[in-house]
Amino acid sequence: MSQLSERIKQTKFEGAGQEAMLSIMIASSYLRERLNTICTRQGISLQQFNILRILKGAYPNGYPRSEISHRMVERAPDTTRLVDRLVKAGFVRREKSPDDLRQSIAKITDPGIKLLIRLSEEIKNFHENLEEKLTKETCQDISNGCEEILKLK
Repeated sequence: MSQLSERIKQTKFEGAGQEAMLSIMIASSYLRERLNTICTRQGISLQQFNILRILKGAYPNGYPRSEISHRMVERAPDTTRLVDRLVKAGFVRREKSPDDLRQSIAKITDPGIKLLIRLSEEIKNFHENLEEKLTKETCQDISNGCEEILKLK
């Protein structure tokens, strides 16, 4: 019995497409849980880690909330609250946009960068373990398959 069949207690599927979709969803959930556990040990959520990663890419500049939302791996309707929590923790600061005073720009702080450095080693180990278990070629095949899924309309 496959891992999928054991997990959802189902052995028959409507077709290969359904089985693939369920497998991807279960695997995605597992990966998110593992990454969230790593982040939670440092006191942030996976979505907050994603925001810090995005802001580090813009360092020393930042992004307005709308740009952060567009760049997130998992879109979150509560980006403002996620950024608020990061500001409160001292990992992000807000500044008024020089171009539009109605808009604020979120920027990662030095403590935010240090947090990402602490997280990066454990996350890098997780990525390497994934590549080791699956092989580089299988990882590339998965990436290619996901690219095709993202083209579906």
